[in-house]
Order: sequence, then C-alpha cells, then structure tokens
Amino acid sequence: MTRPTLRRKAFTLVELLVVIAIIGVLVGLLLPAIQSAREAGRRMSCMNNMKQSGLAIHGYATARKVFPPSSNSGFGSGVWGYPGSGPADETIRLHSFASLILPYAEANEVFDAINYNVSSLDPANHTAASIVLPMYRCPSYNGNVYSKDPLYTAIYEKFAVRNYVAMGAKTVLGLSGAIPAEGVMYPQSKTGFHSITDGTSKTILLAETREENASVWIDGTSAAVAARFMALVPPLYAGDTAAINHQPYFQGGVFPNSIGQNWGPSSQHPGGANHLLCDGSVRFIQQTIDINTYDALATRNGNDVVGDY
Repeated sequence: MTRPTLRRKAFTLVELLVVIAIIGVLVGLLLPAIQSAREAGRRMSCMNNMKQSGLAIHGYATARKVFPPSSNSGFGSGVWGYPGSGPADETIRLHSFASLILPYAEANEVFDAINYNVSSLDPANHTAASIVLPMYRCPSYNGNVYSKDPLYTAIYEKFAVRNYVAMGAKTVLGLSGAIPAEGVMYPQSKTGFHSITDGTSKTILLAETREENASVWIDGTSAAVAARFMALVPPLYAGDTAAINHQPYFQGGVFPNSIGQNWGPSSQHPGGANHLLCDGSVRFIQQTIDINTYDALATRNGNDVVGDY
C-alpha cells in the first residue's frame, strides 16, 4: 500500500499581496507612534539639559549674588568688532553666560582651558571653543555643529554652536541698548534674585534656539534673544507675535554692528520650544502663545499679569 504524497499548500499571489498589505498598514500605524515616542524622549532630554543649565546658573548667582550676563562685553559689542585694539580689549572680551557657568556645571576641564583675560574668539580659546558640549545641545537639533557665518569662519572654522540662549528683553531694540533691557540676562547685566519682582516662576531665564550660525556657545555676541522678532516698523522694530519659531528672527545689516539670525527662541520640537524659568522649572511653550503673555514672561519687573499658557 503506497502512502499518499503530502503537498504543502503555498500562498497564492492574492494571499501574499493581502499579507503584504496588512503588514504595510501595521507599519504605517506603528511608525508615527514610534517616532512620536522618540521625539517625546528627545524633548525630555532637552528639558533635562535646561534644568542642568538652570542649576549651574543658580550656582553662579548664589556665589556672585547676580545672574551671569549674557555677555561680559557691553551692548553693541560683538564678533564684528574682533580683534579690536588687542586681545585684552574689553569691547571684544565677549565671554558668554554659557562659558561663565562652566564651573557650576561640572565642566571644570573646559573652564580651565579658557583664558578669560582675552577675547572668547582669541586663538588661545579656539581649542575650548571647538568642544561640542552635550549639555548645550538639544537631541532633536540636526543643524550645523560649527557656525558657518563668515564673521566666525574668518577667525576660526570650528566655533561650536549651542541650543540654549538667554531671554534678554521684549524686543531686539532692548538688546541693542537703545532702550532698557527688560529681561534677566543681557550684555553686562547684574541682575539678582531681588530684581525679579514679577516672580521667579513667571519669568523666563533661557529659551531654546535652533539658530545654526549666530549661536556660538563660548561667545556672547548673540547669547541673548528677545520675545519678539525684528520687524521694520519703528519705533520698537518688533513683530506683533511671539518670536518662537518665527523665521527670520533678526535680519542682519538693518542695524549697524549686528549679525543675522534666522532663528531666535525656537526648536525642532513640533509646535514650540522649551523654556527655563527663573525658579528652575522648564516649560514647553507653544509658538501660538499670546504675545502679551510672552512679553510678560520675558520681563523681570514689568508688574505684568501672566495669563494661561
């Protein structure tokens, strides 16, 4: 008696196409969820970076009784003035808050490599300036590692950029020195906790930025931004909406002695950007925030009423 031959039943073409279609649908459903989860993780990591910067800034403020300035050179001083009258010229000293707080951020090796008696742009500081510091980089940022702005590359080609910047004023005019800056950290500021009468939980200290060129971490040239983007409308030259993710933020060449900035407060997180408040908390602020509320958050002593955001 012969045994019957067993034949394996193969998939028909139709069945194979159905299986492939089902797999495609599942992948299509799962991929956005995976990407969303990854972005949520990156945003949380970014918030942690800002918290660490906040702790370092508080450490500086406790030791010095004032918050660090965005730049230790004054208003109107910047990379365009380098080399000035010499390496010790105070107008081009330009050490940023991100450089000044290094000892309080457990980055003593980098701090020790910087010569604060000469410009942050001086060749003596190029090795330190080229270091990419993870605590100053948002994980979602995918722009330049080093500034490609001609003002920087003419001096050195490896000035590393940062993704966190001081909130210095309501408008770019306030950051020019033409009118008083209303924020906490701006060029040569000496703001203490006692100066923040609006409340530390209602005042922004740092904002994220995705600026790729005018964002050198060691340099104070553009280490502070404003709540409003620049608009060619006198007398304040300020836009009527929040600067968050508005492009361009600042058009170079409009004001003398300036550098163009494509982005001010901004991020590559969808819909807004992380912000560090003076009490050390971090909030994700939507780019659609009411401009009056954002203005109020940018000021240290405006006696403003901060609405919901």
